[in-house]
Amino acid sequence: MNRIKKSLAALAVVIMGTGAAAAQDLNDVIDKYNAAAEIYSARNYVDAITALNEVVAVGLEVGGDAAEIVANAQKLIPGAYYRVGGAYLQQKDYDTAIEHFNKAAELGELYGDINTARNASGWIAKAYTAMGADAFNDKDYAKAAEIFQKGYEANPSDAELALNLAKSYAEMGENDPEAARKGYEVYTSILGQTHSKYDEAKAQAKEEYSYYILRDASAANAANDTQGAYDILDSYLEADPENPQVNLMYIQIATNKQQWDKVIEKGEAAAEAQTDEELKSEAYFLLGAAYQNKENKAKAIESYRKVTAGGKVATARQQINALQ
Repeated sequence: MNRIKKSLAALAVVIMGTGAAAAQDLNDVIDKYNAAAEIYSARNYVDAITALNEVVAVGLEVGGDAAEIVANAQKLIPGAYYRVGGAYLQQKDYDTAIEHFNKAAELGELYGDINTARNASGWIAKAYTAMGADAFNDKDYAKAAEIFQKGYEANPSDAELALNLAKSYAEMGENDPEAARKGYEVYTSILGQTHSKYDEAKAQAKEEYSYYILRDASAANAANDTQGAYDILDSYLEADPENPQVNLMYIQIATNKQQWDKVIEKGEAAAEAQTDEELKSEAYFLLGAAYQNKENKAKAIESYRKVTAGGKVATARQQINALQ
């Protein structure tokens, strides 16, 4: 850290007025800056923050003669806050770490240290992630969601925070429909990202989101809230219309409730969404049964003929023979 040397030019005094006092004030600013620089170089960043802020305060009182010294001090302040934040993060004092990272980001923007501001914002997200993970692992999902929400608001482009927030809400959603809805919304926002850097997060979001959807729709159906189950499944299919498990559950619920029109409405898409031949055949079998119950023999036979794998093949052939 470079010290500032006193020079005749820097200490020039005017003949009239308060020149001597001004020179003495500038001397004071230089001395304070050099002392602060030594503290900073010694990596005593907590005391360096205090000392550098004092340089700025005194230098601003002196005015234009001290402008360069003030600017030099201001350049060091964001970095000092950043390093103190890192030390607290290592100690798992997340609140204090975030406080200092926030200050580093704020002052970095203000004083033109954009690199420190950007890095601080990234570590704010990491601090929230670590703090929220502790709560999540303790199954305190409400607290985890609260923490992750703060981190997500601070850095909405952080895919890991978004996934953690969605999962926390979804875990709460087993007993709290409103929390489930919030989780669905965050998952949907992840699936809506188009940049390739989100590809891995989108794949994870699909897997997790469909799991919670299937869980919640199954629970709604078990509670005889059939429309609620459909609403849950529809909310997912808007974001991922070709999900095989969600599509299949839709027509399974409709079949169990003998809602044949609903099976016919969703059946073809559900069958085409399947990547496993046995499950595709299962979907076509349910569709054939729906058409058969609606007395549409031609469409029933057409659907049954597409049952080519799995345990329903023989039954489908029997139904075709009966219908013919």
